[in-house]
Amino acid sequence: MLRTILPLVAMVSLGLFNLGAANAGQVALTSSASVKNDLKYLLYTPDGYEASTESYPLVIWLHGGDQGGSDIEKVKSSGIPKLIEDGKQFPFLVFSPQNPSEELLYPIEKVDSALEEVISKYRVDRSRIYVVGFSRGGFGAWALAEQFPDKFAAIVPIAGGGNRHYLNRTNEKAAFWVFHGSDDDVIPLSDSVVLYERLKTLKRNARLTVLEGVDHSGVEWATLNDAELWDWLLKQRLEEAPQ
Repeated sequence: MLRTILPLVAMVSLGLFNLGAANAGQVALTSSASVKNDLKYLLYTPDGYEASTESYPLVIWLHGGDQGGSDIEKVKSSGIPKLIEDGKQFPFLVFSPQNPSEELLYPIEKVDSALEEVISKYRVDRSRIYVVGFSRGGFGAWALAEQFPDKFAAIVPIAGGGNRHYLNRTNEKAAFWVFHGSDDDVIPLSDSVVLYERLKTLKRNARLTVLEGVDHSGVEWATLNDAELWDWLLKQRLEEAPQ
């Protein structure tokens, strides 16, 4: 059962969770950005990308703590990359950087540097770049929104947390959808509630969904398998996107 704070508008599913097409693919890469950066990442291109000349939305996926380290294959074991490995396809690019640390938070500056490298090599619609992060990656999603506020049209932290005092740096035109499980015993629900309430005080476009009876491990999949999330996400655009 979902308890959603803020009225939600019913949306029609775009059928994102179909079996993967032959032209869609997810490859492992290492950043070669001019800033010293050896960040490893997965890059997914959707079906039809190679044959098209259009720019595509891009979703940044930030994984939880268990996928950190130096083995990029671990990133495929969870979250959006796992859905892709299982044959799902999406109508957008997916950039999935690996946190090189198994204990520390994401190196946000390196993530941004690698992101700019991806943008320079692929046809990315800069008005439709989104951040989705779970657990430690949820902390990373909040941090990206605060440190690079002019890049992202929407931010989706799942069971994450952060410092509410930095939220005044976020873009007033960006949209936030925060998810957390009511039974999370790893990162307290209150961490997301405090941040959401601060966003509302700042008059940001924000909503909070609390998944009743869901613990820390369950909230990731419950959120990512919610077709309404993807419908909502792809409607978000940054009015003054960088060129």
